[in-house]
Amino acid sequence: MKTSKKILISILAVLIVVVLFVVGYVGYVLLSYNRIGDMDLDITTSASNNEVKIGDVYSVSTYNIGFGAYSQDFTFFLDTGYDENGEETCGYYSKAKSKEEVLFNTNGAIDTILDLNVDFALFQEVDTDSTRSYKINQNEMIKQAFTGFDSTFAINFHSAYLPYPLYDMHGIANAGLATLSKYKIQSAKRYEYTISDSLSKLFDLDRCFSEIIVDIEGSDKKLHIVNSHMSAYDKGGVIRAKQIEELNAYMKECQEKGDYVVIGGDYNHDLITYNPNFSYTKENIPFYVNKKAPDWVSYFYDENGASEFIDGYLIVTSDNNPTCRNNDMEWEPGKTFTCVVDGYIVSNNIEIVYIENVQTKQGNKGYDGFAYSDHEPVYMQFKLK
Repeated sequence: MKTSKKILISILAVLIVVVLFVVGYVGYVLLSYNRIGDMDLDITTSASNNEVKIGDVYSVSTYNIGFGAYSQDFTFFLDTGYDENGEETCGYYSKAKSKEEVLFNTNGAIDTILDLNVDFALFQEVDTDSTRSYKINQNEMIKQAFTGFDSTFAINFHSAYLPYPLYDMHGIANAGLATLSKYKIQSAKRYEYTISDSLSKLFDLDRCFSEIIVDIEGSDKKLHIVNSHMSAYDKGGVIRAKQIEELNAYMKECQEKGDYVVIGGDYNHDLITYNPNFSYTKENIPFYVNKKAPDWVSYFYDENGASEFIDGYLIVTSDNNPTCRNNDMEWEPGKTFTCVVDGYIVSNNIEIVYIENVQTKQGNKGYDGFAYSDHEPVYMQFKLK
């Protein structure tokens, strides 16, 4: 009897410790959680050019660098998909495999954009002090590489320590949107997107878009360069619909002023299916692989070629290459699901000169494409009318 009593007491003690740990952790997460909201952003100044000119050609890039983790053999534990037989598949890792890979991928992403010689550079999923990227400050790496650029940084992920998955804990995350300009940034601001109000908000990005404003020579109008990263894991698309409404409100306000607007980023929506500038349906989408699209894929256009965005703006993208691969499996051309979710929305007072989905070369599996991230850069040339 004494032995049984001791065993029961020991089991009870363990259960009490576990309960206290869980309650303590939940309290820690809840107390750590806060949304940043709308705010003015600090500007790091280095640009020598003051103003852009109407009629001159300028270039911009957008690139989700995936916190430096997404080598070609990297899969992500939240990404699900389907194989050729319709069976569900799922990725594995939560953080980068090594510090060396983070440095290799971050430097590769930076060099790719430097080689494009852009006037404006937009980056998403840029870590500053995160477990998943071995505490490497990728924003500082970018700022140091882009000499002669003004820059801003808008935080959109600041989480408490996340102990999942247990085999590869995500840890603490601090990340955001980095925006760089060869032209003097007059002001910069962060705008909050709606996110889920359920408990999932504790583990989601603090979604936002950021704006920089540049003066135009001889005009009282302004050029707005916007860096956006919309929600991805949103069952039913309810949150993403609200985010589109919020972006629409911003676009309408700029439109009423007669300003020029370039919005680049990762929209986490398919941009080309049913897009009236192309001829693709879900049955003949480019980069087709013989498998069902992942559940996270949403579409900007309906079957009639209409989008939810207000008139006076154009969604600009290219079908020359995919810009995003699914991370339920390693990158393998012809087998991994791909789509186009990165691109631009521009006001109709801007003329598009050229656009290209840039294919990065020779990743760690030897394939072309997705060499440094699960996304590819999108490069665009434009001029103000």
